[in-house]
Amino acid sequence: MNKILLFIISLIFFRISEANDIRTSTIIQNCNVCHTEKYKKSSSIKSLKTLEKDYFLTKMYEYKKENKNGVMNRILDPINILDIIEMADYLYGK
Repeated sequence: MNKILLFIISLIFFRISEANDIRTSTIIQNCNVCHTEKYKKSSSIKSLKTLEKDYFLTKMYEYKKENKNGVMNRILDPINILDIIEMADYLYGK
């Protein structure tokens, strides 16, 4: 009985982890619409690859807590702090 319960818990945990990875990669793909080396419409929009993890986290937290009606503020509205951390880990490693 304990082995079956452990197996079920393991299955649930790995499915949740896999779902988070898929969600994070989808968020990053949306970010890459503007944040790539190929985007030339604005010199102020940097490629995510050129940023350092600490800078990325700092900027994302700042955008999240600002009370503005800018593009990044609207994009980050449905994204929580844990999502931001997962995005940073996905992009730059743990």
